[in-house]
Amino acid sequence: MKTLSGRIHPALSKLLALVLALCLLAGLSASAEEADHWVNFLLVCNEGMNNSGGNAGNTLMVVAMNPEKGIIRLGVFTWDTFVDYEGYDLPQKLDMPYRNNGPEETLKVFKQNFALDIDLFMSLNYLNLASLVDSYGGVTVDISRAERNALNGMVASKKQSIQKQADSGLLSQVVVELLADEYYLNDYGPETHLNGLQAVGFGWLQYDSVYNCCEREVEVIASLFNSVAKTIGQKLALYTDATGYPEDVAGRTAINLDHITDEDMHFLRLQMAPIFEMSYNNLSDEDIEGITRALINVAYLASRQGVDIFEHVDTKVFPLEAQNPYDMVAGAQGHLVDNAANTAAMQEFLFAEKD
Repeated sequence: MKTLSGRIHPALSKLLALVLALCLLAGLSASAEEADHWVNFLLVCNEGMNNSGGNAGNTLMVVAMNPEKGIIRLGVFTWDTFVDYEGYDLPQKLDMPYRNNGPEETLKVFKQNFALDIDLFMSLNYLNLASLVDSYGGVTVDISRAERNALNGMVASKKQSIQKQADSGLLSQVVVELLADEYYLNDYGPETHLNGLQAVGFGWLQYDSVYNCCEREVEVIASLFNSVAKTIGQKLALYTDATGYPEDVAGRTAINLDHITDEDMHFLRLQMAPIFEMSYNNLSDEDIEGITRALINVAYLASRQGVDIFEHVDTKVFPLEAQNPYDMVAGAQGHLVDNAANTAAMQEFLFAEKD
C-alpha cells in the first residue's frame, strides 16, 4: 500500500476509454460548531460522454475541507458497494442511481443510506476531468512499474479501437499515432508526472483490485488539489494581518486573507473557474465562494509551512467492508455494508479534531 507522510496515498480514473465522470461536490452537515469551520462536498464519477448522467457513476467521493486548520480529507466509496435503493427489492450497486437519473439520484440514494445531509453536487465526464487536470498542469503521483505497464496496455488497446476508425476514414493515421505517442508513459516512481488522460487512466486501473483502484482515484484527486494550489500560487502573493505584506510580490496579485475584498474574490474565482465551468452542478455563488476560500486558505497554510498541500490531505477508502470477501446478491458480486457503522466512521474521519 502506498503511503505519503503516513497516510494512504490513493488515486483516480480510467484512460481514453469510457471512464470517469468525476465529482459531486456536496455539503455534509456536522454539528453547528463544526459547520462554521468545515466546507464539505462529495464526488461521483461518470464513465460516459454526458456530464449529467446516462452511464455508470463509478466513483463517489466525500470531501471535507477546514480552511482554518488547513486540512483536506477525501473519502471515496467503492462502486462495488451495495446500497438500499427504493423501488428495487434487492440491494443495488452504488453506480445504479447514476445510471438511472444522474447525480441528483445518486445524491438522494446516498443520503438515504448514510444519513448525511448533502445538498450539492458536481459531475464530470472523463474527458472533462482530463481537461481539468490539464488546465492545472497535470498531476504528480507515485506510480509503480506494474501500474505504468498496465496504463500503457490501456493506451495500446485504445489505439487498436481508434485504428479501426482511421481505417474507415473517420480519423487520419496521423491522429492515431499522435494519440498513442502523447499518452504513452515511459516514467514511473514516486514523482511521476501525468497529463489529464494519463491521470484518468491511472486512477481507473483495475487489474489488481477495486480497492486499489479507489486508492489511485483519491491519489489523483489529492494531487489535483495540489496542482490547483500551485497554479494559483504562481499568480498570487497571499498574506495575513499577522504575517504582513509580502516582501517579494514579483508581479503577483497580493491578497490579504483576513480582508478579502469583492475584487479579490472575483480574481480568486477566475483562477478556480475551470473546476466549476467543466462540470454539471447545482452550486450557488455562495457555495463556490466557500469552496474557493477553503482551498486558498489550505494552500496558504501549506506554503507557510514549506510543504505541499498534499501534506494536508488525508484519504480513506470506504465502505469499512471494502477489503472483505465479496458478497453475492442475485449473482452480482459486491459488498453488503453496515450503513450505521459507515456513517459513524465517515463522520469520525471527516470531522474529528486530529493532531
